[in-house]
Amino acid sequence: MDRLTATLCSRNAHKARELERLLPGWTIEPLDAEEWPEETGSTYVENARIKARFGREVLGSGHRLIGEDSGLEVGALGGRPGIQSARYAPEGAAAIAKLLGELDGVTERSARYVSELVLLTPDDDEVGGSGTLVGRIADEPRGTEGFGYDPVFIPEGEELTVGELGDVWKESHSHRARAARALVAALGAALVLAGCGGTDPTAMRVLRSFFSKSPEARALGERFPHRAGTLPCVLHDKAVTVQASCATDISLVKPARAVVTLTEAWNHGAKAHTWFFFIRRDGTVQSVIQEGEPALRP
Repeated sequence: MDRLTATLCSRNAHKARELERLLPGWTIEPLDAEEWPEETGSTYVENARIKARFGREVLGSGHRLIGEDSGLEVGALGGRPGIQSARYAPEGAAAIAKLLGELDGVTERSARYVSELVLLTPDDDEVGGSGTLVGRIADEPRGTEGFGYDPVFIPEGEELTVGELGDVWKESHSHRARAARALVAALGAALVLAGCGGTDPTAMRVLRSFFSKSPEARALGERFPHRAGTLPCVLHDKAVTVQASCATDISLVKPARAVVTLTEAWNHGAKAHTWFFFIRRDGTVQSVIQEGEPALRP
């Protein structure tokens, strides 16, 4: 398969290198620009879209463009720095020092990393991918790998910081890794698994809208293919990692309704949980029914 080339519309060189590692078979080139737009969005997605659209202004049509926005949300700080993470303080030691200063004496140190990717295809279709990593803030920096707040972020289930766990660990577990996997799924299972099917243009448009606009679907979007078909996925049954299959199907009901079916199956298909989303063709969810075994978590 030929390598896919995309331009990451970001001033952060670390992100371009990391994203290329996270997308095997892709070449990620940084956008060369001097004046960048203000990140005026109220969400990560809006800011990622601003960056991708800026790339379109700079490079014109025919390019594959990626906008990314991410942040650290700390519970004790009311979710700050959040979308202001890059502007909270100069990246690295200064930002970490400010964060630890604000948390001095605070015992509740839960936090999460959030990443949102927005890709504009050469035809200017928009595809997105979301990823989160839950954890807590350490009392002091530890480790030298990674960047940003990695030396003080301890992922859930770990005792080491991301700075100690290192770049190899990040390639499989980071919030940006999860967003990248969701983005690949959104672009179509053909990029990672042949024979996924689901080529009907109307169905594709409905599914894209469903996964990008519905909060319920966005929460499930990391593991389900964003087109009709089945992909392998990794879930967790209590503390046990489970190899499963995650399937998406869509039935268009004339004139304006559709049913999107999401099924996770595990234990060699002996167990399954299914969501039936009854939606309008613009992706708006009217109702949802669940049946089967209790749903697993990603």
